[in-house]
Amino acid sequence: MNSRESYLQQEVDWIENSGEMPEVAFYEAFYYLTEKEEGPKLILTLSDIKRMENAAINRFKTIILRDLKFANRRSSIFRGLKRAIINYNRLKKYQKKKNRIDSGLKKETGSSLKEYIRCECEDISDKRHYRTINCTREELEQFADELCITIAPEYNDICFKHIPLTFDEVYRATLLSERDDYPYKFIYERDDYCEIVIFNEKKQKFHISLKIFCEKEDSDRKKMRLKTDAIYRSLSKSIPPWEVL
Repeated sequence: MNSRESYLQQEVDWIENSGEMPEVAFYEAFYYLTEKEEGPKLILTLSDIKRMENAAINRFKTIILRDLKFANRRSSIFRGLKRAIINYNRLKKYQKKKNRIDSGLKKETGSSLKEYIRCECEDISDKRHYRTINCTREELEQFADELCITIAPEYNDICFKHIPLTFDEVYRATLLSERDDYPYKFIYERDDYCEIVIFNEKKQKFHISLKIFCEKEDSDRKKMRLKTDAIYRSLSKSIPPWEVL
């Protein structure tokens, strides 16, 4: 691989593995390759630019489908359906700007959304008292329309009958619920937050807890308690048989 190709491939790989803003990553890579003082000062061909655009599109797809994969709730990379909707719309705008069309994107995204909703309803029916869908009902219905899929009314009713969590709260609640080696649960109520912790039989706390914060307004405090109660009741664990300090 010659030096020019090496520089280009390095930036393509970087774009495909960048963070939450693939379009920004594309322009940063373009600037580095062509203009930056410390960069290689390449003259990019249309083919080179298309490779970089493809990398940005691939990254968009990756993060959209990441947040539509139900199993990812247990991972810190999860950002939830609201972010998937935002990134899908960003990708559409990016493709339009670049005069690009991806006929398979809508179908793949629609299939992933339908599967997420199926798993969500199944999980809620199994005595979970909160929802992981962090967008509004209207946003979800608009997204489904955009993807040309139909969500059964009973699924919508199940999805939105419980209080929503943020994506970080979803991740932590899922993580706590799946640690069978920590069979005990407890709530600490502080001035401006509640904290849910789990313990093992040696009275040791799990290293990750779940904090639900609020402001000083009464409405926020009520919401904090509702969230805390929903998560706490969803944990199939017992109260510790010892006094918790």
